[in-house]
Amino acid sequence: MTADDSHTALAGAWHDLSQILDSMHSRLQWSDTQYLDVSDKAERVRQLGSHLSSAVLLAERTRYSSAFALVRTGLEQVLVDWLVFLGRTFVQHQRGVDERTWEQWQADKAVGKAWTADIKEWTRTRKGEVRIVREGPFSEPDAAGRRQQVSIYYFLLRQYSPGLGSPAQQEGDGLIDVSELRELAKENDALWKTYLTWSSLLVNLQANDLVDPDDAGRLASHYRFLSGYTHPVADLLADTYGRNFTHDWPRFDHYSSELILLYALTLGTLEIRTFLRSLEMYPDISVEDTSEIQAALERAERCSSHFWFLGANPHAYDVWTARNAIVFRQLQTGDETEPPPELSPAEVSYPRDPLKRLVDMHNSAHEFVSGLVYTSPWPRVDARFR
Repeated sequence: MTADDSHTALAGAWHDLSQILDSMHSRLQWSDTQYLDVSDKAERVRQLGSHLSSAVLLAERTRYSSAFALVRTGLEQVLVDWLVFLGRTFVQHQRGVDERTWEQWQADKAVGKAWTADIKEWTRTRKGEVRIVREGPFSEPDAAGRRQQVSIYYFLLRQYSPGLGSPAQQEGDGLIDVSELRELAKENDALWKTYLTWSSLLVNLQANDLVDPDDAGRLASHYRFLSGYTHPVADLLADTYGRNFTHDWPRFDHYSSELILLYALTLGTLEIRTFLRSLEMYPDISVEDTSEIQAALERAERCSSHFWFLGANPHAYDVWTARNAIVFRQLQTGDETEPPPELSPAEVSYPRDPLKRLVDMHNSAHEFVSGLVYTSPWPRVDARFR
């Protein structure tokens, strides 16, 4: 990354990555068997590429608010696809399970009753809520007796109907009885609340060991930030174009432009890597030009490494901010102010506003209270006054 307005490295990395997202389906090389679920998943990769490419195009036209709103769609799809590609378990909750019922359920599992066969683990609270982690379904055996495990999320994408409405909104159409429609709507609503809300996605990602609690919190920070652009209940123009935008928007902004590219690179890279991991379960499928794909992924990750999306990899700016925060807390408690010489990644708080963070990263600063200095690798004069 550089301090100029061209974002040459980021834009070049995105160009290569977007081509791979768009061509993933055509890169698949089949043997004698073609798998419908793999083909569908490759189309999901292409669909994400379409969302992210559209966001980048909007950003090139300086429509950053619209671009961020579309990135929010991309973020949510990446999480859904993560579970579609690699999800092996899913979490259910059952309320109102009394002690006697719970003991019977445990007895059924102990003797291997069929209805408990896919239960990986379960727990019950004192209030009678049971949390059940089930393994996903398996395909029928092939000629060699092999079975493929397919994520339940793959089927949920075809089962959930977003336009069905609530049970109370159902009216008879002369073909299906109202009571049946209301039951379908009730089941549809339960699918949404159990599996497809943002919180449910994070719960199931953790249950599948795809993210840990720290990364779940990091994802939630981006979700909250981007949701501000999705829901028109906050005025974010000054945040998006700078506090001195004086209503002459849309206009070019270095930071919003850069952040859109960082999101596109990060989400696109995560999507491709999870899809490629899913193909490891199919020994008779290969991908064309894997060296080209790997090179594009590494370039994208190298260019966007300062973004800190997931994982414990804070930038020097984040460490500087965390050390200052410790000194400020010492002042509040009356302790002697002394910044810690070193901090582990776990001691560095995750930023809540990625755009403000990006602006501040372009501004070298000296904190007089702590005496700590941050020297930006990409200093810009306008960062101080944005």
